[in-house]
Amino acid sequence: DEVSLRLRQSAEARYLLSESQGFTASGAFDVRKEVKMASLGKILDPTNLVEIQQTLSTAHQVRSTLKTMSKEVPLIWDIAGGIEDLSKTEKEIARCISPGGEVLDSASKELTAIRTQLKNTHEILMKRLEGIIRTPRGRKIIQEPIITERYGRYVIPVKVEYRKEIKGITHDLSNTGASVYVEPSSTVDMGNTLRELQTAEKREVERILRNLSSAIGDREAEILRNVSILSEL
Repeated sequence: DEVSLRLRQSAEARYLLSESQGFTASGAFDVRKEVKMASLGKILDPTNLVEIQQTLSTAHQVRSTLKTMSKEVPLIWDIAGGIEDLSKTEKEIARCISPGGEVLDSASKELTAIRTQLKNTHEILMKRLEGIIRTPRGRKIIQEPIITERYGRYVIPVKVEYRKEIKGITHDLSNTGASVYVEPSSTVDMGNTLRELQTAEKREVERILRNLSSAIGDREAEILRNVSILSEL
């Protein structure tokens, strides 16, 4: 009986592939371990979330395709019909995470606001630093007209002999010892604001990932069932 069933399923599969040559379940991943970890409270990283989203999307597409051909391939539909509809979870991940694994601005109103502030603050800070290095005095004291970063702070390279010519915080010394990396006093407050916004962004991203992971953990049984069915198909 088992052999007979498998042969009839195989015959239907051959028919399916001949009639629907674009049919595939290759967009799915083995996400069982990640889903299990999410059910235990682990916060999944964006790459894992994208793989789960693509797996759910593939399951949805496979079920939709086979439903339209259920009369022609009833035995295969008997398998695929057990796929759970998790489109809500799938769409929520896609709304928050890009295919490349980036948390999107649109993931939350808070993240949109924070990133807008970050962009504006960064632009103003860069203009202020550029204003300093472009002045005649600035051109005299700097080693080269660049703005760089040291320990998360934006600095300018000042010639060692002119260090006392500019008020600010020294964050580093160049490898040659010819210059020091100084954060001018006039940009310290804005640098602090930038760091605060970066911390706020990190916390909001973590909150979004935690919520998505929790939603996946809540649907552990259904997701694992879908993965099993895709594997069988």
